[in-house]
Formats: sequence, structure tokens, C-alpha cells
Amino acid sequence: MIDSTNFYEVIREFELLPGAIENVSTQAFQTVYGSPRASLAKGIVYLFLSAQPIPRLVGESRIIYIGQTKGSFKNRYFQYSSLHASSKANKLKFEAIIREYGPITIAVCPFKRFGSSLLEAEGQLLWWYFQNHCEYPPVNYTKTKVRNDAVQA
Repeated sequence: MIDSTNFYEVIREFELLPGAIENVSTQAFQTVYGSPRASLAKGIVYLFLSAQPIPRLVGESRIIYIGQTKGSFKNRYFQYSSLHASSKANKLKFEAIIREYGPITIAVCPFKRFGSSLLEAEGQLLWWYFQNHCEYPPVNYTKTKVRNDAVQA
């Protein structure tokens, strides 16, 4: 059984993609987003993680974003490497995270562990995060209507 109380134990079991985004440059994003492993990670939920925890309304967390993709992580994000490095809002956001909390890594896991669809699995992770911190991750703009307190693992 997975619920909000063991959410972070389960997160530690996610697979880390190789490399880390250590600076806000197109090359830094491309290195992580374009790795061979990122090409293989399909039908997943994923986390953007800071090296150091970020204070939240309740507690702290290294999770800065929770997402999902049917296709590969590379197909989802590689095309946005330049945008993540150069658009004014993204550049400010990612520079602040890296400056204050260290390099950003990506962790992935097959979505079926958390729900019957990609949206349900993503929503479930967002709900458990919310239950732990009374707010969503700092880079998530999408909220969730999924409110299951637990799922069978």
C-alpha cells in the first residue's frame, strides 16, 4: 500500500536519469533531456528534483515538479531545452533553484504503479505531495482532482 506516509520512501525507488542540470544553458538541459536513458523512459511519471530540499508551507522537499508522459522523456522535453534555458520566466526560475538548492536531476517511474492512467498517476503523486506539504510543488501549475488516500502497490 502506498499513501502519503510512505510517499517519500517510494520516491527514493524512482530511477534517476544520468547527469544533472548544473547551470541554465541549453547544453545543460540537452545533456539530461537527451540522454539515451531519457529516450527509453516511456509511459512514466517523473520528478524534477533539487539537490537540497526547498522549504514548503509544511516541511521541505527536493521535488520541484511532478509530471507524466506517454512518450519518452526525451521526446517530451528535449525540444524545450533552449526555452528552459532562455525564456525570461524559465531562466529566472531555474537559475534561482540551482543557485539556492543545487543542481536539478530527473527521476522516473512507470506510471502504472500509481494509477490506471497517466493523468491519474500524476494526480495521485500531486495529492500525496499536497498531503505532506499543504501545497503543490513550486514549479507545478496544474492542480489535481485525484484524492485517493492510498493505492495498492
